[in-house]
Amino acid sequence: MVFAMHLPDAIFIYLSQVQPESLFLINLAVATEQFGYGFGFTAYTLVMIMVSEGEYKTVHYAIGTGFMALGMMIPAMASGWIQEQLGYAHFFLWILLSTIPGFIVAALIRIDPAFGKGE
Repeated sequence: MVFAMHLPDAIFIYLSQVQPESLFLINLAVATEQFGYGFGFTAYTLVMIMVSEGEYKTVHYAIGTGFMALGMMIPAMASGWIQEQLGYAHFFLWILLSTIPGFIVAALIRIDPAFGKGE
């Protein structure tokens, strides 16, 4: 699911380099990105559910949701300025490089084989 969320960034690198005028191609790229984002969002939600065990499940889940929102808000605040400094071609390369920590952290997560199975 990590790949599904981050690999569409490579499509945007292609779009920024080629700058196609085909509305179909652009829409296909955006649809692919949204599909991948949906998978990634689902994975993050499942991880939050998995780690929200114990007496205060709701509080832990709410804190995880807050971190998720913060993880979208802070980069969004700086993205316009960064894009202006780097230009589109280099901006999406930077985006692809910035996904590396997410891949590393996802590789470190250990999922209980019994998670999600009926008791």
